[in-house]
Amino acid sequence: MGYDEAFRNVVFASKAHLRLQDQHLVVQNEEENARLYIKDLQCVILESPQITITQALLSALAEAKVLVLTCDKTHTINGIYTPFLGHFANAQVAREHIAVSAQNKASLWCEIVKNKISNQASVLQMCGYTKQAQDLAKLCDKVSMGDHDNIEAYAAALYFRYLFGNGFSRKHKHKIQNALLDYGYAIVRSCVIRSVCMSGLLTWFGIKHNNQFNQFNLCDDLIEVFRPFVDRCVLALLESRVLDSEYSQYIETMTRQDKMALIENLQSEAKIGERVFPLHRAINFYVQRFKNALLYGQPLLLVEFGV
Repeated sequence: MGYDEAFRNVVFASKAHLRLQDQHLVVQNEEENARLYIKDLQCVILESPQITITQALLSALAEAKVLVLTCDKTHTINGIYTPFLGHFANAQVAREHIAVSAQNKASLWCEIVKNKISNQASVLQMCGYTKQAQDLAKLCDKVSMGDHDNIEAYAAALYFRYLFGNGFSRKHKHKIQNALLDYGYAIVRSCVIRSVCMSGLLTWFGIKHNNQFNQFNLCDDLIEVFRPFVDRCVLALLESRVLDSEYSQYIETMTRQDKMALIENLQSEAKIGERVFPLHRAINFYVQRFKNALLYGQPLLLVEFGV
């Protein structure tokens, strides 16, 4: 079974010892033992600081291409353990990647920005903001090669103001909207990192992002088209807070239910070309298409909402 077919996402939020036995992840805690078939696992999140895990299990998870995410003391995702050397021709792919022309990179970044803005406009349309969606979509026509005018940032600021009000800023990390967005983005980013590693492309060699201290510049380029999928999920979670009085006390706190919903968002549908995938599989397919566009000049397909 390939990792595309895995479907279980597991969060370990309390003290436990995790080990390997007969291709199963065995969970041992004070109350009971549980077994999870490794090839069914898509993502494992280690949230509790009281979790221990064996090297044999980590190795088996890497071999099965299971994402393993760690969290800090505030339960925020802060690390990723992903398979290494997943492509059979890494050196050749790396050489071709480094040799890509600046013009080709600028052209692809232009396409990514337009795709992101289009998906943001779709989110606004789903929320009933028809006029705002139309205004945002028009910005696609202003995106130049390499987006030298930074229309991507302008569109994002406008988009979030439409969604959350004029006073909203992504810099306000104490806001529940940003906590939910950051958690959801971290999960999707981890999937992008895994797919890029498996493609043989260099994770640090971006087409736009070029921070010398960021080993995932390329991944931060590619995640852009998928951010609106997280935004849509976060909006649904925020709406449920307003409608369900049971959660009114958690209005500014991210709950376990929120985290599980953001993880399960990987099963939401995304359309690429004429094909529809669960989001986690769409990410892998898109990265492969991007690789073909970057190295071999093939067309880069659009990512759209499946429904």
